Amino acid sequence: MPVAMTLGFFDGVHAGHKILIEKLVSTAKQNHAQPIVLTFDSHPFRVVCPDKLPPIIMTLTDRIALLEKLGVECVIVQPFDREFAEVSAEAFLHDILIKKLRARIIIGGYDCHFGKNREGDHHMLKRCAPIGHYDFYEVPPIEIKGEIVSSTAIRAAIARGDFARAELFLGRPWTIWSHIVEGHGIGRVMGFPTANLSVGYLVMPTPGVYASIVYVYNKPYHALMYVGTRPTFTHNDTKLVCEVYVLDFSGDLYQEWIRVEPLRFIREDRRFDSMDQLRSQIEQDIRECTAIWRKHNEN
Repeated sequence: MPVAMTLGFFDGVHAGHKILIEKLVSTAKQNHAQPIVLTFDSHPFRVVCPDKLPPIIMTLTDRIALLEKLGVECVIVQPFDREFAEVSAEAFLHDILIKKLRARIIIGGYDCHFGKNREGDHHMLKRCAPIGHYDFYEVPPIEIKGEIVSSTAIRAAIARGDFARAELFLGRPWTIWSHIVEGHGIGRVMGFPTANLSVGYLVMPTPGVYASIVYVYNKPYHALMYVGTRPTFTHNDTKLVCEVYVLDFSGDLYQEWIRVEPLRFIREDRRFDSMDQLRSQIEQDIRECTAIWRKHNEN
């Protein structure tokens, strides 16, 4: 069976990616070909320029699941290491895409880049199509409210807590999919047991408290999400933590996987003079979130 394919990191699998993937799937169907995506296990900048490595919008597991949901039959995950980063654009196109993967249809976005130093692009794919005996289709960018949809724009929206704009560009709410790791148990002592998320390289909103929804075994619960450095209990610690207090849940979430949907920023992260003062603030946070949760439930 002939292969129709596209390539990229596809962080967020946003609205622009969706149009590209839909083009891939429909073109493959018209030509009785198999739709395939070649993606990478980590962001290429992690190898080629780590000082400019951006935080990622979603995990590899989420990325693959969303691509398959859009109709991709096979997702090839290429480890992006130093050796792979040295492959020239010509070798990548002819040795990997054409010879190894036997691509007969290639779909590329306007910002498609590949090969050493990102020297390959959509112009090269179009120019080499007759020689490589494949058909090339280019997908233009899409704009929403005057801005080109991109992973960079979505990361910026999330970082400033603009979840509405992130949702607009993603085509769905932004969520955090994470397993729960061991914490210090401070929340439990205070009467607000929290679940500590392993967020790794994921993009995080500005430090503070957020009204959120947490999905445990696909069941939604009201929750407070905290992002910060725990200044009440630590001094000069710059390590950012993310944890959630899930209301009306009494089970043990340690090592379980949950999905967190932040809804709205409530207050900034700050230091409290005592544990009692922090406890009173959390109670106030819950009261403030009630209207937000109610509105979310109505929608």
